[in-house]
Amino acid sequence: MQHDFAIGSYCSSRSWGGLEMNVLRFLKWMRYRGWDTVVYAHPESMIYAHADEFEVKKRAVKSDFKYGDVVNARRLASHIREDNVRILSLHQSKDMFLGVLAKITARKFFKIIYSQHMHIGADKKDMFHAWEYGHFDAWITPVQWLADRVQEKTVVPKEKIHIIPRGIELDRFQDFKPDKLTARERLDLPPDAYIAGVIGRLDRKKCQDTAIRALGRLHENGHRVHLALIGDKTRHEETGYAEELRALVDERNLSDFVHFRPHQKEPEYAYASLDQFILPSESETAGMVVVEAFASGLPTIGTRAGGTISQLDHGRNGLLYEPHNDSELADCMTRFIADPSFAEEAAREALTDSRLKYSHFAQCEGWEQVIEGLVG
Repeated sequence: MQHDFAIGSYCSSRSWGGLEMNVLRFLKWMRYRGWDTVVYAHPESMIYAHADEFEVKKRAVKSDFKYGDVVNARRLASHIREDNVRILSLHQSKDMFLGVLAKITARKFFKIIYSQHMHIGADKKDMFHAWEYGHFDAWITPVQWLADRVQEKTVVPKEKIHIIPRGIELDRFQDFKPDKLTARERLDLPPDAYIAGVIGRLDRKKCQDTAIRALGRLHENGHRVHLALIGDKTRHEETGYAEELRALVDERNLSDFVHFRPHQKEPEYAYASLDQFILPSESETAGMVVVEAFASGLPTIGTRAGGTISQLDHGRNGLLYEPHNDSELADCMTRFIADPSFAEEAAREALTDSRLKYSHFAQCEGWEQVIEGLVG
């Protein structure tokens, strides 16, 4: 079905991670559903570089200011009118002001939907944020926990807040899932070992060090488990964390058991190579890696923090532990290893949840309902 107006996204991020990939994936999916889609991004960003790969039209908007960039607000507004974009989604707090300025400049030609990817920290009930958020026509958040925080910390009316889980292309992880031996061969992992895995960029807030320490505890108790850390260093943020992780591995005499692998363009191979999945992050809004692990049928462990607690139901579809607590993480890992029937049941529940909640078709349909409510 072809629609008579376009939808667009503005995202100034130059990084290349889950947020940026989600922006382009969603626009690609919506294009397949008959929408004209366009992304407005910095010309030197990874989003701009990858837009063609995702078959998404791109426009360069080079704004390096959080506030007061009237010139680029006018440029963005002009592009939006030319592209007949009636719905513009924003994804970062630093892009809000420019989006609002563009909307005012365009004389409300388009509606703004804020797609929440990050936590809200301090209260945002002051006059400035009340004014800024007052220009948003809808606020979409992926989990209940985040929706509760929005109501608690902002003046966004409840009726503007919509909970729509972010989806994935389930068939990639299910119908076309590679077998374990093939996946391990591709990633050069030991074929017969029990392997736990963390998938995500090497970043201090992702807490891969907690997983390494937990692995050390398992080895002290006689479990010769392997750990795969799959992901690249954080782009443009060289902190030395990757080197610290390697030093920790050497310190714990785990060099034969910890495997560092780069980001995988086909993540289904990474998940297919694992026996259990760990999300050790300090806090996540709603980790897509959890959804992908669910869809892959993996026993899953996450931290009892942020949006993860809305995804993982402890004892049913996975296990939760306190962030940074490597002893508790080791206990969770051991529980899956020592009780295979429990691990299989948790994985089955997670797989069922992925089919019920996390299809990308369901995400697109949810957005279309919100869009219809805004523009009719």
